[in-house]
Amino acid sequence: MDQQFKKILQKTKAIFNGSDPIAHTFEGALFKDSAWVFGFDETVQVRDQVGESRLKLEKNEPLVLTQYKSLVMFVGDSFLEDNGAKSEEDLLGKMIIAMKLNNHEFCRIPFNRKLEDVIDLDENLKNPSLETQALFSAIAENKPMIVVSLGATITNILLGKRDKLSGIHGQFFDRTIIHEHESYNYQLLPIFHPEFLIINPNMKRTAWIDLQKVMERVGKI
Repeated sequence: MDQQFKKILQKTKAIFNGSDPIAHTFEGALFKDSAWVFGFDETVQVRDQVGESRLKLEKNEPLVLTQYKSLVMFVGDSFLEDNGAKSEEDLLGKMIIAMKLNNHEFCRIPFNRKLEDVIDLDENLKNPSLETQALFSAIAENKPMIVVSLGATITNILLGKRDKLSGIHGQFFDRTIIHEHESYNYQLLPIFHPEFLIINPNMKRTAWIDLQKVMERVGKI
């Protein structure tokens, strides 16, 4: 076996060096005597970024996206809605800094008040409202590894059921959304809303412990 590999290696080197008689008919040799040579394609370009992993699927079957554009997405951010808010009042922003997340590693999605009007949460996952579609679109486009839901309303929308935040905060949930025939998997972690934490500062420690779980999962601690 070793002798065979040596012969193959010698033959291949000779072809690339041009010293072998069939060097100028290399492509033909691949078909005529493929046991002697390997096809090395030096024209393949190296991509700077890795794109989404996509598989050819049957018609109407969603594609599955597996690559991440951001590490963490925070959804339900009411601070972004308040044009009169001061930067020092941005509690979530301070938490993000403490999480050691760089600007390109996270994104913040504002809270849409119309999501509070959703009554049938399970049906809303199957036939999402316009506001829910916009939320799914934001998740699909930003492709986060982890979605941190701020408060009960946005958490219940993404879970498709009504749960008390006090019983599920700081837990990871495997979630999948389908948007424009593409299926995207992510992990959801709910925390108490920053507005609630401002009113109840004694709960800040609880929220910080929850966010440290996110930090650990994305390699920040």
